[in-house]
Amino acid sequence: MKKIYLFLLFAILFTACKVNNQWQIGSPNGNIEVSLWQEENGQLYYAVHLHKSNKPIEIVQQSQLGIIRNDAVFAENLKFIKSESQSNIVHEYNMIKGKRLQNKAKSNRLELIFENEENKPLNIIFEVFNDGVGLKYLFPDKSDNIHIVLEELTEFAMPIDGYAWIQPYDTLDTWSPAYEYGYMQRMKIGTLPPLSTGWGFPALFETNGAWMLISETGLDGTYCGSHLSANCADGVYRVEYPFEWENYGMWNANPKNKLPWETPWRIIIIGDNPGTILESNLPNHLALENRIHDTNWIKPGISSWNWWGDHSGGWKFNSLKEHIDLSVEMGWQYSLVDAEWQDMKGGTLEELAEYAAEKGIELSIWYNSGGPHSRVMDALPRDLMHIPEVRRAEMKRIREMGIRGIKVDFFQGDKQGTIQYYIDIIKDAADNELWVNTHGCTIPRGWDRTFPNLITMEAVRGAELYSWHMYPEQAVWQNTILPFTRNVLGSMDYTPVTFSDYTPEIKHITTNAHELALSVIFESGVQHFADRAESYRAQPKPVIDFLKNVPVVWDDTYFIDGYPGEFVIMARERESVFYVAGINGTMNKKSVSFKMPFLDNNTSYKVEIIKDGDHPRIFAFDAFTINGNDEFNIDMLPAGGFSAKLTRM
Repeated sequence: MKKIYLFLLFAILFTACKVNNQWQIGSPNGNIEVSLWQEENGQLYYAVHLHKSNKPIEIVQQSQLGIIRNDAVFAENLKFIKSESQSNIVHEYNMIKGKRLQNKAKSNRLELIFENEENKPLNIIFEVFNDGVGLKYLFPDKSDNIHIVLEELTEFAMPIDGYAWIQPYDTLDTWSPAYEYGYMQRMKIGTLPPLSTGWGFPALFETNGAWMLISETGLDGTYCGSHLSANCADGVYRVEYPFEWENYGMWNANPKNKLPWETPWRIIIIGDNPGTILESNLPNHLALENRIHDTNWIKPGISSWNWWGDHSGGWKFNSLKEHIDLSVEMGWQYSLVDAEWQDMKGGTLEELAEYAAEKGIELSIWYNSGGPHSRVMDALPRDLMHIPEVRRAEMKRIREMGIRGIKVDFFQGDKQGTIQYYIDIIKDAADNELWVNTHGCTIPRGWDRTFPNLITMEAVRGAELYSWHMYPEQAVWQNTILPFTRNVLGSMDYTPVTFSDYTPEIKHITTNAHELALSVIFESGVQHFADRAESYRAQPKPVIDFLKNVPVVWDDTYFIDGYPGEFVIMARERESVFYVAGINGTMNKKSVSFKMPFLDNNTSYKVEIIKDGDHPRIFAFDAFTINGNDEFNIDMLPAGGFSAKLTRM
């Protein structure tokens, strides 16, 4: 039956244009089909179909392929040389953090080899998984000359009768671009961005009964980070490179390298429901393999952090000691020392590190990444990261002091030079057995797998915005979008679980139960729980016990129900214990009923649940037993939530 539908598909697809060559490649289970063809003028196009009820549904319409170098154009008049294909390629690898530790996926691969009019070669590679597609370009010839990519013609043409959830790509500011604008929800596909800079990755779409997430992975220092052009009024989203003004003009906007040379993977995660997006590990399947081979010293965990409650907390010795004590009380592994620690009052960093070591707590400390690429001048320490010999000496010094991690802030661009700068920091940190947390930064681009000591990244409008702007109102629904967008790409340092209000004037809208649920909903290799020490100590015992024991490393992740911008219910598993959490992204009460098919139907489970009480700042508690196939019913307040722990009996 599928062959009949594919025949009809190609008949429709190619009646409108003259075609010289046609190719197709499907996923191992046959649910995703990529069609490629070359028109009479030698221009290349592709389209993607998802099979539902044995019918192909077009989810990516006719989309252009091609790339232009400073010395060669690979667009029209391409001559097809040959194709090579592989079936059932096995991707099997382990992670030390993320939504799933042990990963195994199969794919089919098609490589098309062309030459342009000057006989210069270009390979276009498609790899199709059961949950998505990857595509990239390869310049296979050898040359020691530096080549520059001027433009990439890759398109993602979306049917305009669907919806999109994307955040604008930031303009240059003191603190940006940093992927912190926030997601615009359920726009019509083809809506123009509010900024001329375009749209940032990842981009989520719902159209024709299917869901897609577009981004990139497999990025190394030979290429820049990309985003999507602002010109998308017809539903055609085009790959675009960084702007010259990023990093205040430092480094080149266009990528350059010797040959052979390949681009990062452009990826499309695909499913018939948003849960496929949430559960997918496709960004890691196509990422470069682990380059930090000794990972025994890298320990994911939970950290206290005094800066959220007091933005001058980084230089207050006694406050920092109190948060080390909090980590001891809670059984957390880490505590973060933020900006201005070089001018610490009441003690020194060395004394603080000694105190932490006595308590069995490891510290991470903050750095400004600048350098001339950043104009954040008054956040210190600065100028210790961008000069290699200075950076390595500083890393050696703090590691000998007992420091375990560094938080590096303010990168302000996605140019190739910026990408290489990230990688240099990460590699030098690994040489000193330091993990890295980046802020004011780009999104993960496969680096959770490639650089395991990159423990987490910000690139999110997170809880620090509770203390600025009008974010508390936005957080209600933003929090339900992030599991389907930013957090799909890798660890996300949202700094969640803040029960207190930053000031009496800036109040939370989310309930306390919603905030607690974020400890499960959001994944991060180091989870920085950001509230004040006194706020955590004041919580009811079941809440404190939950925060003491919630994992940050997960054996598996499961979507239960949800819709971005409205609500999400999901579960994560660790050593046969399930943590189930849900949040309400609306200002109406919400009742949900659901089953959990990942549970064993023949097993009983003890359920300990923390949910909304009668007031947004009050918890309610319950404990009961269910069987694996029982239905679960719960009510959430406006902006509410719940967390449950399920243990086999």
